[in-house]
Amino acid sequence: MSQDEKKLRAEALSAFKKLRAQSRSLVLATTDAGGLPSVSYAPVVYDDEGSFLVFVSGLSAHTGHLLSTAVAAVLLIEDESATKQIFARKRISYRCDITLVDGNESYYQSMLDRMASRFGNVVDILRALPDFRMFRLSPVSGRFVTGFGQAYDLAGRDLSQLVHVGEAQINKA
Repeated sequence: MSQDEKKLRAEALSAFKKLRAQSRSLVLATTDAGGLPSVSYAPVVYDDEGSFLVFVSGLSAHTGHLLSTAVAAVLLIEDESATKQIFARKRISYRCDITLVDGNESYYQSMLDRMASRFGNVVDILRALPDFRMFRLSPVSGRFVTGFGQAYDLAGRDLSQLVHVGEAQINKA
């Protein structure tokens, strides 16, 4: 790997970590039991293993979809006002397995505390609502795009290694 390639990869990894750390919400793509798609968003926190935690209303369509299918896609995307090129916004997409977090687990309480720390008092109000559910979205694959010709598949146990997507992979998509 050339020095230029190493530099590009280091810059991409830095941008990947920054986008993930700065994202306070995610775009959530789900399907119902019949395969009809839906898209929404949810505020997000991360657990220590890199999974996404969302706390969502049971009255929303995506909650029913998560319960019935246990799969979803997630998108973290650069803010439009911060992008240099609207056609090439930095973005991370993941395919995720879904787990409903049991409200009696200490993990549930610690993740709600993490949400309250990140989002404020509104979380205390939501905690008291009987329809809210917490889901753990565990990434199983992903892709990071930083611009034109700068796409990376996410690799490694924690999907934090970047593997440049070449023409061969693009033609397979």
